[in-house]
Amino acid sequence: MNFNFRPISIDDKNAIKPYLVNIPYRICNFSFANLIIWGEAFKPCYDIIDNLLIVRGGIDSVYYNFPLGKGNKKSVIEQLIAHCKDKGEVFRMSNITQEMKTELEELFPDKFIFTDIRDYSDYLYLKEDLISLKGKKLQAKRNHINQFEKHFNYTYHPLTVADVEECLDMHHQWMLENDCGGDNCTLKQESCAARFALKHFEILEMIGGVLKVDGKIVAFTLGNPINNDTFDINIEKALADYSGAYTMINKLFLVNLAEKYKYINREDDLGEEGLRKAKLSYHPFALLSKFNADLR
Repeated sequence: MNFNFRPISIDDKNAIKPYLVNIPYRICNFSFANLIIWGEAFKPCYDIIDNLLIVRGGIDSVYYNFPLGKGNKKSVIEQLIAHCKDKGEVFRMSNITQEMKTELEELFPDKFIFTDIRDYSDYLYLKEDLISLKGKKLQAKRNHINQFEKHFNYTYHPLTVADVEECLDMHHQWMLENDCGGDNCTLKQESCAARFALKHFEILEMIGGVLKVDGKIVAFTLGNPINNDTFDINIEKALADYSGAYTMINKLFLVNLAEKYKYINREDDLGEEGLRKAKLSYHPFALLSKFNADLR
């Protein structure tokens, strides 16, 4: 079979989103907004074969996501394997959840080697835990909230188009604080994602929030639904001079989020020590493993 992979753009929303609605998986990789805002980093392309969405990513080496939809997954995966063989490429599937791993093992017994990539594991939380911050283990977070409320004259409101330019300015200041933007900056791709998300949040159907102190934006956040019960926090930024702003905007955003979302996905840590420590400090409900699947 001849595949016709083309880069994913905003114009492809109506073609792709039907395959992503109400999926049972809670990892962050399978939402249209996530595919788009990280496009510069992962160069995602797609094709639709036999009622299945196939996403291909990667720059130096190619990987494929698990087919999504109601078609014959085994047949399409076999065709992808043959396609890679014809092109002289190594076939790899990535972002494989535990459920996908089980399905692949049933469809292709003993054909794949699975590797759990810890750096890409998503942090899943109960929304109510992040709002209430109950218990001794989250005492430090409650202290952050109390100190912020004590020292700052703040307001919060949902992100609107009118906030975008000031959020972009605040994000630039955040980049300077974090020595970001140079050739060796590990945050460069994340910064591109944040700017793209801010500029296109409406068409991507993302939801955001803005925290102000004395009328100035000091933190903002952006996210989107993964499925009916799980919401993904894609972007969260706060300025260093406003201690507790991260904890505060996280709580206020979730207080105002629709009740139907039981779980909050705060994405992976990419192996960055500081980010891992911060995400573990909220005591996740679960770590969602992601596997690479390579042919034996």
